[in-house]
Amino acid sequence: MSNLRQVSKKDSPEGDIEAPSDRPKITPPGVAPSGPRGINNPVFLAKVIMNKVVALLVSSDEEDITRPGGIITLLKDVIVGVIMGVMTISAFIFLDHLNIVHFQSAHSFRNAAFQLLNDPETIANIEEATEYKFITISDYEAKMKEIESVEDRNKKSQEILEKRTAEAEEKTKEVDSIKEEWENLMKSPLLKLDKFC
Repeated sequence: MSNLRQVSKKDSPEGDIEAPSDRPKITPPGVAPSGPRGINNPVFLAKVIMNKVVALLVSSDEEDITRPGGIITLLKDVIVGVIMGVMTISAFIFLDHLNIVHFQSAHSFRNAAFQLLNDPETIANIEEATEYKFITISDYEAKMKEIESVEDRNKKSQEILEKRTAEAEEKTKEVDSIKEEWENLMKSPLLKLDKFC
């Protein structure tokens, strides 16, 4: 350890190089800052992902498909082909729906899809899987009117119930007063009704 030369901070004008500096770091324009602020930049993330996707698609790994790298290339080509095909068919069906272009096959495909979705068996399978019941607008409106009328009927029934409950309480009070009078008459020594009944 005695062979090592020790440098004090006074010897170097900048001090210790490895010590953290208090000065903020300035990043050039166009470069995303690192750290927590740079990670949350959606434009930066989109650029990075797009560059990665383009690099993977453009890279030329034309290898023999019998080797493992070749199988990955084949799978990549199949997946890209399927995605592009689905996007193309979807675009044609959408353009046909808007009557911008007229493709009979797209029109037929759209009609077949609507017929399949209107098939009672398909609807029953979807209802069973989602645990929802699909109904038409007219059925929905009729059921909503019925629910509203039931609420009105419930309110009327509640009012009638309260009225009859009040009447029942009055009648029980009258019965209690008559019962006391009846007991007094039964116990009366002048009438002697308890001996006859």
